[in-house]
This record gives sequence, structure tokens and C-alpha cells, in this order.
Amino acid sequence: MLYIFDEIDLLDDDFPENVSDLLSIERREKVQRLSKIHGKKASAVVYLLLRLTLKDIYGINEIIEFDYNSMQKPYLQKYPQIFFNFSHSHNAGACAAASYEIGVDVQQIVVVKENVARRVLTVDEFSTFKSVENPNEYFCKAWTIKESYLKLTGQGISDELRDISVVGIQDKMIYRGRDYFCCVCGSGAKAMQIKHIGRDDFEQLQN
Repeated sequence: MLYIFDEIDLLDDDFPENVSDLLSIERREKVQRLSKIHGKKASAVVYLLLRLTLKDIYGINEIIEFDYNSMQKPYLQKYPQIFFNFSHSHNAGACAAASYEIGVDVQQIVVVKENVARRVLTVDEFSTFKSVENPNEYFCKAWTIKESYLKLTGQGISDELRDISVVGIQDKMIYRGRDYFCCVCGSGAKAMQIKHIGRDDFEQLQN
């Protein structure tokens, strides 16, 4: 299941402080280190999405600690058999958990300069970018697919994005939100369902 919350902009500025008891020590410290309130809210939201995901799918409702492997991919210390990944961009955050390796990415649709597109897209993709009616949407969708794939493999953002063809990435699920794209990559991603989370859903974690 892919959990999406896309109302970060509507959260009160004291949201991070109000939910601090629901965060792990590491996540609480990360939120505190961030200088901008929007970043604080987004960082808290994706952690809470992870907790909701684990609660609904696996019945795990507890403060969750996670670490990063040598490729900087997060994993659950206590539940290594559960794979997860999350991402946030502007007003949207997303998290997915599964029994197989996954990568998740969210990207807001923004205006893209040609020199940026040329560094990210393959030759064929750049040609399409130049010809489609909405090149910004096309670029955002392609970027999201590529980054979620790299998060799946554990590589992270790479200078070799231009060498990765979106067409060649078969195991993926793409969702087009209000002003963003979200993509999940993984062996079972095509069958993954989407659940939209509202602000009140976070209260479930208080129990």
C-alpha cells in the first residue's frame, strides 16, 4: 500500500511540536535541526506516514527506529523483513512498505530549463520533452520514475540519470496528484494500492 498525504501546506506551524511524542528520537532531532517550518512539517509527516503504514498493514503501532545501510537506503532495525521507502516534495509526502525491496519518490511539477532536462533525460526522452504539449509534466514524471528506481536499487541520485531509460523500468506504479507525480518501483509495485491520508488520520497513532 502506498500512503499519500498532500496537504502539508494546510498543517499548522505548531504541527511538528504537537506530534513530537509520536516521533523517534532521531526523527525528532532531525525535525529540530531543520530551519524552515515547511521542512519540519514535511519531515514529521513522512515519519508519521511510515508509522501509519506499519500500523495498518502489519499491526505495528510503536515508535519506529530505522537506520541506513552502506548505500544510504533506510531499513527497519527491529523488522528487517519489512521494506519501506518514503519521499516528500513541496506539499506532498508518500510512504510505502512491502515484503520486497521498493523505492518511492514524489516530485512537484515545476518549470524545467532545457539544460536541466538535457542532463537528466536520454536522447529519445529529451526529444519527446521538446515536442510534448506539457514538457514540465513529462520531465517531472520521468524524473520521479528514475529517482524511485535508484532508491529501489540503493544508488540514490546519480550523475548517470541520462543513461537510465524510463521505458526500461518495468516494475513501477505511477500516480499523478494535484501538482505532483509519485512513483513506486519494486517487483510488486504494479499491484500496489493507494491510500490518501487526511490530517485526522494521524490521531490513530495516539492510541
